Amino acid sequence: MMTNGYENIHIDKTTSNMNNNNNDNNKIKNGNNNNNNNTYEHDNITESEYRHRSRKNNGAKGGEPSLTKCVKIVLEKLLIVDKDSSKLLQEFSRRFLRGFASGICLQAGVSAVGALMKNPFRDSLTKAWENVYSKYCLQTATFLGLYPSLYHLIVHLLRDYRKIEDGWNYSVSGALAGLSIMFMDSSRRQTITFFALSRALGAGISTLVARDHLPVIPFLEVFTFSACAAVIVYCWCLRPEYLETGYYFSIMKWSRDYSDKIATRLFRTPAPRFLTCEEVGLHQGPCLQHRLRDCLNSLPEFAKLYLPIHLTPILVFKRNALRQRPMYVLKSFIKNMAVSSSFLGLMVMIAKLTVCLLRQQANRPPPVPGYIPSTAGALCGLALLLERYGRRKELALFAVSHTLSIFHTALKTYGMSIRPSMLTILFAFAMMPMMHAYERNPESLSVLINGLLRFFAGERTKKL
Repeated sequence: MMTNGYENIHIDKTTSNMNNNNNDNNKIKNGNNNNNNNTYEHDNITESEYRHRSRKNNGAKGGEPSLTKCVKIVLEKLLIVDKDSSKLLQEFSRRFLRGFASGICLQAGVSAVGALMKNPFRDSLTKAWENVYSKYCLQTATFLGLYPSLYHLIVHLLRDYRKIEDGWNYSVSGALAGLSIMFMDSSRRQTITFFALSRALGAGISTLVARDHLPVIPFLEVFTFSACAAVIVYCWCLRPEYLETGYYFSIMKWSRDYSDKIATRLFRTPAPRFLTCEEVGLHQGPCLQHRLRDCLNSLPEFAKLYLPIHLTPILVFKRNALRQRPMYVLKSFIKNMAVSSSFLGLMVMIAKLTVCLLRQQANRPPPVPGYIPSTAGALCGLALLLERYGRRKELALFAVSHTLSIFHTALKTYGMSIRPSMLTILFAFAMMPMMHAYERNPESLSVLINGLLRFFAGERTKKL
């Protein structure tokens, strides 16, 4: 009895242990089956089916991503592509096409104006259309298309990456976009670079003054213009090879009674004795009387010179004001024309009269001493006081750009010219303060530069 009972108890325990082991094995098997048959909530398929579909879609073994997917991942990492990437690409293309078309129109306008000033008109017009289809026109259009599109693209990417709204976004974007000037030929690249450097200098100084980092210097632009005029007049009299050919003959045209032959004989070619103005065929009678009469006679010609200079900004940048207040714009235009013509006439008269008086006082044979043209240039620069403040600053920066060009040409004679690649870098650095000022301190830029940047670079970017 006891034995049978014990055996029954033992059998029950063994059976229970076997059942427990079977349950554990079933759990393990069920777990493995569950692992092998994981479901994905996004499409309700098993892992094996997911792998099969991945291999089928990607076209590679083991579910490796295709080349298209790899490129997309790289673009997402490098360009921070988001849902608005297509819109960003559209904006880039729109700005490029607009700038490219502006470059074509600019080249066509310049060529047409040049054709109007030449005879016969029909032959000149044919050459104008040839310039539109030239390599230089394509280079200009490419630069004017790339700069605004790259600038706004980089500003957008920097904002997304830095999450900060400050001046560095605009400065860095202006510099990187400025590298697009590499598409221009070396001659035009040099002209544009010196133009941008002088304007960047003016924008930087104005911004520092506005933020109280520099004190206000009264008539700084007049002193700057006089210093640059001293260098320019000196080179025109004694070292004309330092001036650009077109600028040299422009000064010759403004002087009216001078010619290259007269200037060479009077200022540069050595002579055994002093030469009077009458001997070289410059003018008859006293110098003072002739210069005063010549100043009055030059005003209509200078008004013709300033007509496109003052009319173009009105037609390009002030069309709305012209439609809304035509009489005000017309009165302002006439006033500015009269002031600018008087300024140039007075400046030329002071320069020529100073040269005549100092030559007579020195009574020395040619070549003329260097201090005579330098003094004449410094004194004639004071005529800038006739102009309004905005024009003073613009004319001073205009003289600075030509002075930089003179120094660059002088360096060439000593074998130290600036390479085109360096000009590209200089232009990029020049655009840093200009775009910073355009976005953050537009009042530090002249009306002309503000208008040019608005026309070619586009409207200011919207704040975050």
